[in-house]
Amino acid sequence: MRICFLMEPPRSSTSVTYDVLNALKSSGADVEVVTERSGLIDLEHFKFDYDLYLFKSHSPLAESLAAAAHYRGAKLLNQYPATMKVRDKVLTDTILLQAGIPAPKTFITDSIENLRPIIREMPVVVKPYRGRRGMGIEICMDEAQFNDLVKRRAGQESSSDDDGGEDGTALGDRLIYAQQYQEHEPFDYKAYAIGDYVYAIKRIFPAKTKEEKLGTPVGDDPELVELVRKCGKTFGLELYGVDLVKTPNGYSVIEVNCFPGYKGVPQGGERISNFILENAK
Repeated sequence: MRICFLMEPPRSSTSVTYDVLNALKSSGADVEVVTERSGLIDLEHFKFDYDLYLFKSHSPLAESLAAAAHYRGAKLLNQYPATMKVRDKVLTDTILLQAGIPAPKTFITDSIENLRPIIREMPVVVKPYRGRRGMGIEICMDEAQFNDLVKRRAGQESSSDDDGGEDGTALGDRLIYAQQYQEHEPFDYKAYAIGDYVYAIKRIFPAKTKEEKLGTPVGDDPELVELVRKCGKTFGLELYGVDLVKTPNGYSVIEVNCFPGYKGVPQGGERISNFILENAK
């Protein structure tokens, strides 16, 4: 059995991905990691003959090779279309809305001042449009905090006569993504799914220490599990994570992500490697 990982090699022997690679190799699988750092890749002679591709990396090369494998009819975890859906914040939110999955109100703009009427109505969370891993998140509970954010960002926006080019390519670099801040319990929920298996933790935000990042196991929570599985089914994901908050009206989905780190999941490496082997048959 030949398995191709489209990802960066694990940086630490404590990572779940490291355990997955070792478990697969121990099972007798022929595992290859393909990355920008693999050296020269000759596309004419690159053989798309693996039994399974593990699509994890966000790199342009990984996305291109995953697309090529997909359109050749290869088997991927996760599938290329499913992965690309959740890598686009706007597409993710529109799909959540269409599916009737509870999520915060979301706003997109190219100028932070356009959010002023919104902040007068509700607190907001401002995020980088292409941000990941909780980086660059700002919470504005009122207009005073919003004014502070505007001052900090002064001079960062493109000038008003910069229209992003005729094809609009540059516009994506200055888009601002904001979500309604929903009143919720004083911690966030992170759920990790491996097929039908769901493991969830709750933790403070932002989590800084190792203990804070591991959080506290949620335990039996049918409402959460049902919502997480609905997200997986909606997007067509099999190895994925869901970030949530618990509001007075129940859980609300903040983000859906593909192939997360699975930090703290019991027997995470073993569970994932077994799932991969089952799907590679």
